[in-house]
Amino acid sequence: MSVTIFVPDLAEFTPLVQAARNMADVTILPPRQGYWRLQAASRLALQRKALGLRVALWNAALSGGIRGRLVEYTNDSIILENEP
Repeated sequence: MSVTIFVPDLAEFTPLVQAARNMADVTILPPRQGYWRLQAASRLALQRKALGLRVALWNAALSGGIRGRLVEYTNDSIILENEP
C-alpha cells in the first residue's frame, strides 16, 4: 500500500505540489473533491524550508489527511512511511 498526503487544492499549497513534481518517487494525482493526492510507494519525506512554506501553511499541510504512519512531524520535516 502506498503512503498519501491529501493536500488542499488552494493556491497557498502550490509550492508543495510543485516540489512533489520534482521527486522521482512521488506520484501526484489531480485534484479530486478539493484535494491533490501526493503518493509514494513506501516513504514520503518533505522539508518545509526547501518548499518555501511559511510555518502556518506547513502546519495546515496535513489538514486534508494522510494514509500511512507519521514517522516525523516537526517545524521543518514531515516523513510518512507504510504501516508495518
